[in-house]
Amino acid sequence: MSNERLRLWIRGVTARILRGLLPLFRLVLAGCGRFFGRLRDVVGQAGAETGLLALSLCVNRSIHLLERLFWLAVVISSVITALVLSSLQLERYLSSPTVISVDRDYRGWNGSLPAVTLCYYDHIDSFKANEYIQEVWNVSIIDEDYFLFMDFLYAVVNATAGNYAELAKFAEDSRFDQIDLYEMIQRVDRPFEQVISSFDSGFQVHVQRVMTERGACYAINSPMSTVLSGQPVAYDLMPQPLSCQYGKQQCYIRMDLYESTGVLDVHSPFEVSATEANIVALHKSDEITASFKVLETVASKNLRQLSVAQRKCVFNNEETSNLKIYSKSLCLAKCRAVMALEMCSCVPFFYPYVDGPSCSPAGFECLLDFKWPIWALHICKCPSTCTEIEYTMQTVKKSSWGVKNNEEVASSETATSSFRWDLIPPKVRMRRDVVYSFEDLVVSFGGVLALFVGVSVMGLVEMVHVLVYNLLLDVFTVLRLVFGRLRRCWRRDDHKPEADHHHARLHDFNERLSLADTAELPPFDYVN
Repeated sequence: MSNERLRLWIRGVTARILRGLLPLFRLVLAGCGRFFGRLRDVVGQAGAETGLLALSLCVNRSIHLLERLFWLAVVISSVITALVLSSLQLERYLSSPTVISVDRDYRGWNGSLPAVTLCYYDHIDSFKANEYIQEVWNVSIIDEDYFLFMDFLYAVVNATAGNYAELAKFAEDSRFDQIDLYEMIQRVDRPFEQVISSFDSGFQVHVQRVMTERGACYAINSPMSTVLSGQPVAYDLMPQPLSCQYGKQQCYIRMDLYESTGVLDVHSPFEVSATEANIVALHKSDEITASFKVLETVASKNLRQLSVAQRKCVFNNEETSNLKIYSKSLCLAKCRAVMALEMCSCVPFFYPYVDGPSCSPAGFECLLDFKWPIWALHICKCPSTCTEIEYTMQTVKKSSWGVKNNEEVASSETATSSFRWDLIPPKVRMRRDVVYSFEDLVVSFGGVLALFVGVSVMGLVEMVHVLVYNLLLDVFTVLRLVFGRLRRCWRRDDHKPEADHHHARLHDFNERLSLADTAELPPFDYVN
């Protein structure tokens, strides 16, 4: 019996709720009808203003429903197709708007000669080393530990980024923990002199002593190597490399060495020494002449209008998050230095342009445990430069001067080594250019809209004007109705206290009037 009562109660409550919601449903349906009717009028007005017949036919109630549905499907499919094609064109503009083409008009080309980084084999000054040991550790040549400190100096001076195991052997000795290795190299390193000559006798080839991943070296005709000094330098103030006009000049640089030999790395003047591609060993009394082929990549002027993500390259004078002056080899070298800093909390002395505490022998032992920089070679990735110069050794001619005995070698002032490098005039170079610019993107958008939608920019402006105008008109109409209702309610609330007060005063007056009249009435006569 109780279940039956519960069901009846639930049915009654449900019926009351439905009866209460029925006016709300009617109101919603009426609002939807008014909304769609208003939307139909606006779409028809937009179609008439822009000349799009399909829009007007979609809302024309004088034609059959199937015909209106057909035109609606045509409009929707055309808009979707235009949006898809426009998104593909935008993606192409953002991802790959550039192209690399081949340029063969070689008769008027000018090019830069290769740069050379020279690293000497034996570049420690024994006299300076003795003074440094005496000053820092107070050890002379007669002391027992003298040769230990001398071995340490040789291990530091001869260390490279790829071979520093000898330096890591001194990690357990605390006497070497507080030594600034970069400053020590500067003090004990022996300076060398080179005689530089070129085809242009009036041009002074830039030579600078720098610290590289191969240790202390000399950079010749390499303006980018000025960044390796660690001092702030502006790109516009960097020295320019020696250049020549291909085909009209014999482009070469010659370097004569005295008293010592070393290893040469030939690279682009806008890069730093970082690869093993063009390594040349220069020994005593060697005379080497090397000819290089050059493959140059130039960039068009409008390439700078694109972002780095679009062109996928960086100009040398562009400032990035890591470098104020950019080159790919410099970016990779800094990446390796930053990884060393993250792993062992120190920076090897090969990177004076990277901020951070300098590595001690214990720090190099830590790097050796992590097999640095082998794993960093696979992790560090840097974008290429927009203008590149690649040199490939084509021919090498090597000859050695014959000497009779060692005494003659020691007394001869002309017993030198020389290296001459020249360029083979190129007939092909690469050009990086913009094949899909912003103007092309705008034109493609216009073509898609005209083909699939049949509207121009003016038509779009007219359509937006009609939609915005009617939207604002409806909004203002609704706001006017709402504020009108509120104003009437406020007025009603303001007049109600006055009306109540007026009725109260009238009631009091009537009461007083009735009492006075009653007082003046004659006494009642009772009639039996």
